[in-house]
Amino acid sequence: MAETVFAVIMFAAAAGLSVTAVRQLRCKGRCLNNAYIWASEEERKNTDYKPYYKQSGTVFLMIAAMVVLEGLYILLKSRWFMIGGILLLTAMTVYAVGSSVRIEKNRKDNK
Repeated sequence: MAETVFAVIMFAAAAGLSVTAVRQLRCKGRCLNNAYIWASEEERKNTDYKPYYKQSGTVFLMIAAMVVLEGLYILLKSRWFMIGGILLLTAMTVYAVGSSVRIEKNRKDNK
Protein backbone atom coordinates (compact mmCIF):
# COMPACT_ATOMS: atom_id res chain seq x y z
CA MET A 1 0.00 0.00 0.00
CA ALA A 2 2.75 2.47 0.91
CA GLU A 3 4.52 1.72 -2.35
CA THR A 4 1.39 2.57 -4.33
CA VAL A 5 0.99 5.86 -2.48
CA PHE A 6 4.62 6.73 -3.07
CA ALA A 7 4.31 5.86 -6.78
CA VAL A 8 1.24 8.10 -7.09
CA ILE A 9 3.22 10.92 -5.46
CA MET A 10 6.01 10.31 -7.98
CA PHE A 11 3.57 10.47 -10.90
CA ALA A 12 2.04 13.70 -9.55
CA ALA A 13 5.53 15.18 -9.24
CA ALA A 14 6.25 14.13 -12.84
CA ALA A 15 3.08 15.90 -13.96
CA GLY A 16 4.17 19.08 -12.17
CA LEU A 17 7.63 18.83 -13.70
CA SER A 18 6.07 18.36 -17.15
CA VAL A 19 3.96 21.50 -16.74
CA THR A 20 7.07 23.42 -15.71
CA ALA A 21 8.96 22.00 -18.71
CA VAL A 22 6.26 23.08 -21.16
CA ARG A 23 6.22 26.59 -19.66
CA GLN A 24 10.00 26.80 -19.99
CA LEU A 25 9.90 25.58 -23.59
CA ARG A 26 7.30 28.28 -24.36
CA CYS A 27 9.53 30.90 -22.65
CA LYS A 28 6.83 31.66 -20.08
CA GLY A 29 7.52 32.67 -16.49
CA ARG A 30 10.90 33.07 -14.86
CA CYS A 31 13.75 31.25 -16.56
CA LEU A 32 14.79 28.43 -14.23
CA ASN A 33 18.41 28.40 -15.34
CA ASN A 34 21.51 29.43 -13.40
CA ALA A 35 22.53 31.80 -16.21
CA TYR A 36 19.36 33.79 -15.53
CA ILE A 37 19.15 33.33 -11.79
CA TRP A 38 22.69 34.59 -11.14
CA ALA A 39 22.67 37.34 -13.79
CA SER A 40 22.55 40.99 -12.79
CA GLU A 41 19.54 43.13 -13.72
CA GLU A 42 21.55 44.70 -16.56
CA GLU A 43 22.57 41.30 -17.94
CA ARG A 44 18.95 40.14 -17.78
CA LYS A 45 17.86 43.12 -19.89
CA ASN A 46 20.60 42.70 -22.50
CA THR A 47 20.71 38.93 -22.95
CA ASP A 48 18.52 36.68 -25.09
CA TYR A 49 17.48 33.88 -22.75
CA LYS A 50 15.61 31.72 -25.30
CA PRO A 51 18.43 29.11 -25.46
CA TYR A 52 18.43 28.93 -21.65
CA TYR A 53 14.65 28.46 -21.55
CA LYS A 54 14.97 25.64 -24.11
CA GLN A 55 17.77 24.01 -22.12
CA SER A 56 15.80 24.22 -18.87
CA GLY A 57 12.62 22.91 -20.47
CA THR A 58 14.43 19.94 -21.98
CA VAL A 59 16.11 19.08 -18.69
CA PHE A 60 12.80 19.36 -16.81
CA LEU A 61 11.20 16.95 -19.32
CA MET A 62 14.04 14.50 -18.79
CA ILE A 63 13.68 14.78 -15.01
CA ALA A 64 9.93 14.17 -15.36
CA ALA A 65 10.65 11.04 -17.42
CA MET A 66 13.13 9.85 -14.79
CA VAL A 67 10.54 10.33 -12.04
CA VAL A 68 8.00 8.33 -14.07
CA LEU A 69 10.54 5.53 -14.52
CA GLU A 70 11.25 5.53 -10.78
CA GLY A 71 7.51 5.39 -10.05
CA LEU A 72 7.14 2.43 -12.40
CA TYR A 73 10.11 0.76 -10.76
CA ILE A 74 8.44 1.14 -7.36
CA LEU A 75 5.19 -0.37 -8.64
CA LEU A 76 6.49 -3.13 -10.91
CA LYS A 77 9.89 -3.96 -9.36
CA SER A 78 11.47 -4.38 -12.78
CA ARG A 79 15.12 -3.46 -12.91
CA TRP A 80 14.67 -2.33 -16.52
CA PHE A 81 13.00 0.83 -15.25
CA MET A 82 16.00 1.48 -13.00
CA ILE A 83 18.38 0.89 -15.89
CA GLY A 84 16.31 3.25 -18.04
CA GLY A 85 16.54 5.89 -15.32
CA ILE A 86 20.31 5.53 -15.14
CA LEU A 87 20.61 5.81 -18.93
CA LEU A 88 18.34 8.85 -18.93
CA LEU A 89 20.41 10.46 -16.17
CA THR A 90 23.53 9.90 -18.27
CA ALA A 91 21.87 11.38 -21.36
CA MET A 92 20.64 14.36 -19.33
CA THR A 93 24.14 15.06 -18.03
CA VAL A 94 25.65 14.87 -21.51
CA TYR A 95 22.89 17.14 -22.88
CA ALA A 96 23.25 19.72 -20.10
CA VAL A 97 27.02 19.99 -20.49
CA GLY A 98 26.92 19.95 -24.29
CA SER A 99 24.16 22.53 -24.59
CA SER A 100 25.87 24.82 -22.05
CA VAL A 101 29.07 24.70 -24.08
CA ARG A 102 27.15 25.37 -27.32
CA ILE A 103 25.19 28.28 -25.80
CA GLU A 104 28.36 29.92 -24.48
CA LYS A 105 30.14 29.40 -27.82
CA ASN A 106 27.24 31.01 -29.68
CA ARG A 107 27.18 33.93 -27.23
CA LYS A 108 30.90 34.57 -27.76
CA ASP A 109 30.56 34.27 -31.55
CA ASN A 110 27.72 36.83 -31.57
CA LYS A 111 29.66 39.43 -29.60
